[in-house]
Order: sequence, then C-alpha cells, then structure tokens
Amino acid sequence: MKIQTLIDSESHKEERTSFLKNWEEISYSLKEEEMDNGTRVLILEVPEEEFEKLLDIFPSKAEAMGAFVTTALENGWEEVPESYVVYHADFDGNRVLAGIKTPQGVSLHDQLHLEQMIQTMMKFPRVVVYSSEVLTYIKDLFPEVDARAYVIAREISRSGKKAPDLSELAKIYGQDVSTLEGKLDLIEKLLKNPVRLPDGEINIRPYYLPTG
Repeated sequence: MKIQTLIDSESHKEERTSFLKNWEEISYSLKEEEMDNGTRVLILEVPEEEFEKLLDIFPSKAEAMGAFVTTALENGWEEVPESYVVYHADFDGNRVLAGIKTPQGVSLHDQLHLEQMIQTMMKFPRVVVYSSEVLTYIKDLFPEVDARAYVIAREISRSGKKAPDLSELAKIYGQDVSTLEGKLDLIEKLLKNPVRLPDGEINIRPYYLPTG
C-alpha cells in the first residue's frame, strides 16, 4: 500500500505523520520527492503483510487496511494512483461528444449518456485530460473529478512553457486528431516524457504525483 501527501516544511511533515503514532505495531517506509516548485511529496509505503499484525484488533487484514487508509485520508493523504483513465470531449455547437480510454479500449458517449461513462471513470484514481475545460461537461455528475484530474496543459505551464493547442501537438507527433479516438491516443502519448513542443522538449511530472 502506498499513500502520499504534499508538505512544505518539517512542521508540516510532523503534522501529516502524527496519525502514525496510533499504528505503532506496523512497519513502514517514508521517502520524499521534491517537486519543481519546491514543494515536497511525502510517500509512505506499508507492505500488506504488516496488517496481519493487527488481526487481534481487526477481524481481517482487509478491514485493518481500510481503517488505516480512512485515517490517512482524514489526515490529508491520498492513495498513490496506479492507474488512470484518459478523457476528452468535443462540443460541436449543438451537443457534447465525450470519450474515455481505458486499458479495455475507447468508448464514446453523447451528452445523454454521460452517466455510463462517468461510472467507468469513477473506478480510476486519476483522470488524465489535456485541458481543464473538458471537465466542465461532467462536473455536475462527477464533482470530485477536479481532485482526480491530471491536466497536461497545466503541467506544461508549470515547466515554464506555453501549452499549445492539441492540434499543434498533433502535427509534431504525426497524430491524426480528426476523431475523438485520435485525440485520446495523443493525450495518452503526452504522458511519456519528454513531451515534444514547438520550441523544444520538456519533462512533466508523472501523473501519479499529487495534483495540488
């Protein structure tokens, strides 16, 4: 099990890890990664077998793990995302056509059937989009999407570069984006560093780091 949180000082680190005092029976490892803005990511990893030490308190290992995660979330942590769904949407002036890409493939949905798409999206801890604008189409039905969203254009801007239109990137990558499927494919390609821009290449943060 891996969880993570953002910290900006040693006192903040102490505050975020204070809940561990109630879990002294289990062994864990802590490591830090520094982000480009000076903020640090604190990553805590607990081997699943450690929770077997708590079977005199909890009826099962799964319940012990669940209680640990719940307590961690209440103290400002999140689980490290190990999977993602790619999402994009187009508005043609009359209707929204949205699509997602998962390991099972691409599925397309018009605005009358977004609920089905969102049910699938909710199964993934991270939602990858190119621009935050497309999130507005689903926020009413999926309000927590902002907290799960990894926005590639925002990550490009973090690196000090201007985020181009997706169509510009399509030319650089030789990707046909005349269809929604093509746009989803390109967005997923942009997760792999280095990202190629009109004025050079950059590296962006991995999707699994905290989005804050």
